Amino acid sequence: GLSNPFRGLLKLGSLERRGAMGIWKEFFCELSPLELRLFLDHEDRICVESYSLLRCESLALTHSDGRFELVFLGKKLYLRAPSRDEAEDWLDRIREALHKCRPQLEEDEWETLEYSEDGGEAQPIQGDSSALQHSDVPGNSLDWTPAHEPELDAIKEAVLYMDLDKTWVPFIFSLSLETLKCFKIRNNDKILSNSYGIETIQDILPDTSLGGPAFFKVITSKAVLKLQAENAEEAASWRLLVRRALMAYLESAEEALTLGGSLDGHSQVVLKNIVKENGFLLQYLVAIPMEKGLDSQSFICAGCSRQIGFSFARPKLCAFSGLYYCDSCHRDDETVIPSRLIHNWDLTKRGVCKQALKFLSQIRNQPLIDLKLVNESLYEHVERMGRILRSREQLKLLGDYLIMCRSGALKELSKRLDHRHYLLECPHKYSVADLRQIADGVFETFLQSLLQFASHHVYSCDLCTQRGFICQICNSSDIIFPFEFDTTTR
Repeated sequence: GLSNPFRGLLKLGSLERRGAMGIWKEFFCELSPLELRLFLDHEDRICVESYSLLRCESLALTHSDGRFELVFLGKKLYLRAPSRDEAEDWLDRIREALHKCRPQLEEDEWETLEYSEDGGEAQPIQGDSSALQHSDVPGNSLDWTPAHEPELDAIKEAVLYMDLDKTWVPFIFSLSLETLKCFKIRNNDKILSNSYGIETIQDILPDTSLGGPAFFKVITSKAVLKLQAENAEEAASWRLLVRRALMAYLESAEEALTLGGSLDGHSQVVLKNIVKENGFLLQYLVAIPMEKGLDSQSFICAGCSRQIGFSFARPKLCAFSGLYYCDSCHRDDETVIPSRLIHNWDLTKRGVCKQALKFLSQIRNQPLIDLKLVNESLYEHVERMGRILRSREQLKLLGDYLIMCRSGALKELSKRLDHRHYLLECPHKYSVADLRQIADGVFETFLQSLLQFASHHVYSCDLCTQRGFICQICNSSDIIFPFEFDTTTR
């Protein structure tokens, strides 16, 4: 999913810690940008210790079985991960946090510890981490020289070897803020072999089991790429940059969705459970998609990975996401596109893929769109939306009366609202169902029926009329109410 329920945390997981008597005990650990916290277990969340990263003096992998150590002021913390790869990933994340909270720290201030296979204490050695590399790594005699100009949008581009059926094959990998592209070299030309959208990348991890610290793997939603870099530093650089590109993507997707302004934490968790594997489509809910072309998808269907193009199955464009699908994943179902209605008042029904149609059905009744944050100018430019805003503001003021009334009128209004209680809370929140009804011309009629019921109650209820007002200027005996926009000014 796009939204991170553990916002701000860099890594979660279980680690064993060695006590004073040499006994290892398992703890649940959380790494935040400023500290490492140890909990007795994941559910009770009883924090037993916390260590400030500002006080961290050194860190190192001390054994191939996943043991590593952190040295704080006056205290040494011995930890053990389930594997060496997991330990290296913890050390990677801790280093990232340290560089952010202590940017003045230079690499040459760290000391690298060499572990002995017999389990003895680690001893500091001079030089870089290349001492940990295996002598039998197949990449020692490989060609790492790129012979082509990098892509224009590339953050990083270099030769990486990929494991294809236990054979290491060279490719040029190019990382941008949107994609990780993989090029073959044929007749001295770069030919796009595959492309992985940043949104499909789930994680990037070290994998020393493949031969040493220069190896790592990229886990996507459809494949696991086993890769080899020229050396350990190059592998660490790839892991860092891919994570940063992924974080930038997630942050921009959340900003586009405006979840921070329209959903509380509980609602975000509920939303994640509703959309499940379709969560990446959230980014297109309020942002008009940009058509990128078939080559950006490597001529592969965005739904089932089937080959599409002029020589294969006919590609079909999804108007909701801007991605291409095969005729099995796109059945020409039509619907109003929320982002186009919000930004351009485009009420045209367009063809969408089955995945997008299912997603829109899953979130149909969730008030995810805060029009004040996304495009408040729509109220001024579209007369119908201006009238709807006026009615929504009146309904909110009327709701304040019915909520305080003991007559039970709120219960009847709730039935008429049909689970849209957000209509009484914020006049700018809309669901996909609301937008469809606006396009069909029935939403305004629905609001008028609610206003008529609520205002009739207020005027005829002895309790509600006593909460009316007298004009402070002319002191007329007529009772006035704040929802009477035509005759009353607040």
